[in-house]
Amino acid sequence: MNDIRILIADDDTILCRLTGDLLRNAGYTVHTASCLEEAEDTLKKYNFDLVMQDMCFPALQDGFGMLEELHNRYPEMPILMISGSGHIPDAVNAIKYGATDFIEKPIAKEHLLIRLARLKESILMHRGMRELQLSSIGMAGSSEPMQRVFDAIIQAAKFDTPVLISGETGVGKELAAAAIHRLSVLGTKNLVTINCASIPRELFEAELFGYEKGAFTGAVSSRKGYFEFAKDSSIFLDEIGELPMEVQAKLLRVISEQEIQKLGGNAQKISTRIISASNQDLPQMIEDNAFRSDLYYRISTINIEIPPLRKRREDIITLAEFFVTGFCNRNQIQPKSIAPSAAAWLLEQEFPGNVRELKNCVERAVVFSKNEVLGVVDFTTNQQDAYEGPASYRETVRQFERNYLESVMLAHGGNISQAALYLQMDKSNLAKKLSALGIDLPRK
Repeated sequence: MNDIRILIADDDTILCRLTGDLLRNAGYTVHTASCLEEAEDTLKKYNFDLVMQDMCFPALQDGFGMLEELHNRYPEMPILMISGSGHIPDAVNAIKYGATDFIEKPIAKEHLLIRLARLKESILMHRGMRELQLSSIGMAGSSEPMQRVFDAIIQAAKFDTPVLISGETGVGKELAAAAIHRLSVLGTKNLVTINCASIPRELFEAELFGYEKGAFTGAVSSRKGYFEFAKDSSIFLDEIGELPMEVQAKLLRVISEQEIQKLGGNAQKISTRIISASNQDLPQMIEDNAFRSDLYYRISTINIEIPPLRKRREDIITLAEFFVTGFCNRNQIQPKSIAPSAAAWLLEQEFPGNVRELKNCVERAVVFSKNEVLGVVDFTTNQQDAYEGPASYRETVRQFERNYLESVMLAHGGNISQAALYLQMDKSNLAKKLSALGIDLPRK
């Protein structure tokens, strides 16, 4: 929890070694880079809490270009600039381009440790805040694309500007919208959610803005619309691409004028934060004259795109374990875990329905499994299989086992020892299983 990872980027190898040893002895985890390429590669491999960067880095006229890029990519990460010149203008420029602090060469040990101790307090405070925010988001994922999504959610929650969340069906757009609202200053109020795809075309305006008594035949009393219910709160317009063009024009007025007009009524001011989502390509819809360009630019002040699961496969196991734990806790049942073989099977699946499909797959496995450890069979046997009779069940399991073990053996070049180690099985038991399934054993 208290471990601080620091990158020292300086072409002075002696300084890197001596400063690195000093900081390691003080309890920091330190990496060094003597050139731009090494620094970039190291930044991709690890998550750093702080960077110490030389002002005159190799391959750069000055370090301000790298400093500015670092600050843009990691806006919350402190950057301590190192300079041998000691010029005041350098320090001013360093702060201007995003540096947190500035230190001169030769570096005084005590002076450096005092500055880092102050930065450490800030880093740990920010880390604790981020962990609290991440836990409030209610989504899981350790991949770099999802970390960027989480950062965008946290950043968007600080402001009241419109947000557009895009992504395929099942990636978690609704969760992201709820997280933005929950982390905002409006979080104590209810989030009003509208599925635009579920509202009949002729009822859109009445549902969104409400109507007064007598506004049309059958309007025997006044009724509030969704926007009025969301007054002084947030409204989530899911699948906003389904809005008819005439309603899009009225929504544009709501955003630009911050007012609504009920059918048969007068305009009234509202203060509502609008969050939208779409699984459609809205820019393409604009080209097809199916979506207003002026509305698109209004609703997408902040644009968050959630990548599909196939583009962040490293999140599959993290998500699966997250869903298992959550489902067991909600239903107050014995905690379960996922076997390595089942994890390997999950990683091989495409999940065209994205996170939603994975969640359903995991929860179904938990419901029908009688074991504390979920195996491959638990994920491959659906509810219907359990009622089709023993023969169908056995054949389904046998066929999957055969296909799976054949792929494992192929991946390990037919080496039973390596395959057994990967499967966490005894070598002799694996050989018997291969023989029983009719899988040819490797020849000696």
